[in-house]
Amino acid sequence: MDMKISAYRQSVRETPLKEGDIVNAVNVKHGKDGSYILTINGKNVEAVSKDLLFNPPLRLQVIKTSPLEVELLKQNSMQQLQIGDKVNVKLISTLNQGYMVEINGKPYNASFINTPQGSRIIAEVIKTDGMLLLKDTNISPKLLSLSLMAREISSFNQREIMQILKDYGALQLPSFLADDIKKFLRNSGQFFENKLSKGVSIDSDSKLAAYIQGNNTAENAITKLQIANVLMGSDFFAFFENEELDFNEGVMRFSRNNKGSYSLFIKMNFTKIGETIISFIKHYENTYNITVRTKINISAELSRLHIKNCKIYWKEMQERDKEFFIIQKDNLKEMQGFEIIG
Repeated sequence: MDMKISAYRQSVRETPLKEGDIVNAVNVKHGKDGSYILTINGKNVEAVSKDLLFNPPLRLQVIKTSPLEVELLKQNSMQQLQIGDKVNVKLISTLNQGYMVEINGKPYNASFINTPQGSRIIAEVIKTDGMLLLKDTNISPKLLSLSLMAREISSFNQREIMQILKDYGALQLPSFLADDIKKFLRNSGQFFENKLSKGVSIDSDSKLAAYIQGNNTAENAITKLQIANVLMGSDFFAFFENEELDFNEGVMRFSRNNKGSYSLFIKMNFTKIGETIISFIKHYENTYNITVRTKINISAELSRLHIKNCKIYWKEMQERDKEFFIIQKDNLKEMQGFEIIG
């Protein structure tokens, strides 16, 4: 008896189904206590149903997941949607003016009167003429905020924001001296609200200048950077430019390790050597390792440089090295599993 129970349990596996899923069962057997053993996605699962399940393949909808309960998709569930219907919606992809969604196993082009909170929702049908109009029926303020932030970051365009701030004049870094870098970052506009809360002078702040000038485009660009940096946690990201040196613009990223010390990473495009990534990483107390990554070998030139308390290395730049400066990817990871459709 024990061997039979064990074999029965081993034959039934858990499968990651969600309420509202539309699935096909290609095999059906009777289980214990009136349940069914269904083969879904190549796995045997145990389910209960109020319907008589026979003559596979079967088109089923998941009603509950614990315990698993399914029902047959009947013909009336595939009929025309009606205004006021509450339906299970799966968001498949974004479109120019809405979404591609699946409802009862059928694809629809749809738009929403509020931002959907995830990829699987329960929505109310508001309009059926033309493009389907839906309303997410279970959206909390917290999830709405996450959704808006996720949408903002998923459309984050670093090149566009850099150009806006460049035209606005907010990227000028006079030199790479420590005091100039600190002053530049403090006045970048990204600490504006923090300065206000602490009563610190805001006279030279870039966001204040945008407010005074009525430059909404620049103000919005700074706000996007603020959101991005908040999501990055302990890291900090900024654009800069310098008209005097041998490059026009660049990006920098400060990254803090678990010991609380920061490392600095800079990406620039020099006239002669092309794209360059320079990292400054604390080695021990007041000693630092500086790594310069380029496509062409400049190890001979770097060997002639001598900087106090620093060791300088050259490495060939790889395409993956540049991904460290694409902060959109890191931002989306920090959304704590919030699913972005696209």
